[in-house]
This record gives sequence, C-alpha cells and structure tokens, in this order.
Amino acid sequence: MNPLQYIPIDSVIYGIHDMANVKQSSLIDMIMVQVISITLGSFLMIAFNANSMTQTQLTYSMAVLFTSLLLTGAVYRRLSDRG
Repeated sequence: MNPLQYIPIDSVIYGIHDMANVKQSSLIDMIMVQVISITLGSFLMIAFNANSMTQTQLTYSMAVLFTSLLLTGAVYRRLSDRG
C-alpha cells in the first residue's frame, strides 16, 4: 500500500494555498507578537539575571532590548499610519 493514497491531496493543496495567502494585517500582527515577546524576554532576562551576567552579556542584552523597543515603535507607527 502506498501511504500517499490516504492523503487527500486537494485538501492539502487548499491548506497550503490558505497559509500562503495571509492578509497583510494578520502578518503585521504576527510580527508584532514576536517583537513583543523578544522585548519581554530580554527585559525579564535583564531584570532577574543582571547580577550574575558578565559585562559583555549585559551589554548584548541591553542592545537586544533597545533594538526590540525600536522595532516595536516602528511596527506601531506602521499600524497607526494604516488607520
């Protein structure tokens, strides 16, 4: 028996098509969720582990936090421009 015999190819193709045709608003929402999670994660990492971090680790963590805050502002600006 061929295992591909049991896969409904039409449904798979429609599913891939639906996943590929994402509206721009939902794409920006997904990006925003990722940026917010990076911001929150880096803040919590600094808040709870700053005493045990080396100077280099803390510098990189602060850079990640600052960059993610800038990205959050850029995405919010883009969302507010669209209305």
